[in-house]
Amino acid sequence: MALLTLTSDLGTRDFYLAALKGAIMSHAGEVAMVDVTHAIAPFNIKEAAFTISQSYRYFPEGTIHIVHVNSTDARNRLLLAFVNGHYIITFDNGLLSIAFEKTPHQTYLVNEELMENNSLIVEEAIAKVVNLLLTEYKPSDFAHLITESQNLRLLQPITSSGQIRGTVIYIDHFGNAVVNITRTILEQFIALRPFTIQVSGTGSTNDLSTQYADVEEGELVCFFNATGYLEVAINKGKAENLLGLKVDSPILIMAR
Repeated sequence: MALLTLTSDLGTRDFYLAALKGAIMSHAGEVAMVDVTHAIAPFNIKEAAFTISQSYRYFPEGTIHIVHVNSTDARNRLLLAFVNGHYIITFDNGLLSIAFEKTPHQTYLVNEELMENNSLIVEEAIAKVVNLLLTEYKPSDFAHLITESQNLRLLQPITSSGQIRGTVIYIDHFGNAVVNITRTILEQFIALRPFTIQVSGTGSTNDLSTQYADVEEGELVCFFNATGYLEVAINKGKAENLLGLKVDSPILIMAR
């Protein structure tokens, strides 16, 4: 059975998600659908890009991933990307360039005839693309390689010897903040010197941990998580609320 994942900002309160799933079933028949999340903050392509970039690789090759976030900025342009054996259907709003650092080489713009008579959520066009892929059509049969698309970049850390100024790029369900600083960046600019992690002017620590439980409940903890990025958290608390963090909040690492 074909496997399909869904990531969206559609929520579960309204009919939008049901309409999308219903259209897919009507056009593509029996498909195994996995809901990654439908709680992406409205229009937040940064959050969606992080989510799909970290989740798609756990599924088998050939999986079709639909990322339905911020369709309003897409100018009625639906994209199909082929990345590491996976298909990703999304909008031309810059999401792909954030998720994969640049728009993947094999990215196609769905032909205009498939975009006709669609609602704002483009459910009919998405369902038709899914059906075409499952009936062994090639992307070039109903789409064409893009020559230009919206390209965005996440802010990169500002670095100098002994100092790294990063920003929060994602906040998870538990209120933990993921920062755009990797261990490689830390080793390159801080090296073996002792350092302080300053969290948005509201907290600090001189220690880098390996897990939440390395500190007492309610205390600040920082470590490199499974994604390879620095995570700022409160053990059994919400760093988002207790430290006033949000996407783009500054995080500073300074050598002492």
